[in-house]
Amino acid sequence: MSDTPKAIPNKVVELLVSEVFRKNNVNIDSARSKLSDEQKQAIKDLVEELKSQVDTFVNDSSPSKKE
Repeated sequence: MSDTPKAIPNKVVELLVSEVFRKNNVNIDSARSKLSDEQKQAIKDLVEELKSQVDTFVNDSSPSKKE
């Protein structure tokens, strides 16, 4: 069950990113090849920070729902 909170945010992020790419007519494969290593690392860092924030939010929200 500990994987459930992480699985949902990953799916949400994938959906949002895919939707933004689709709306802007971006080909994912060509976009990946054009990113520099620094840009790729910046995106990875951003995703990790967002995951951390979501995990914190989920963990802080859970006790108040149980009461």
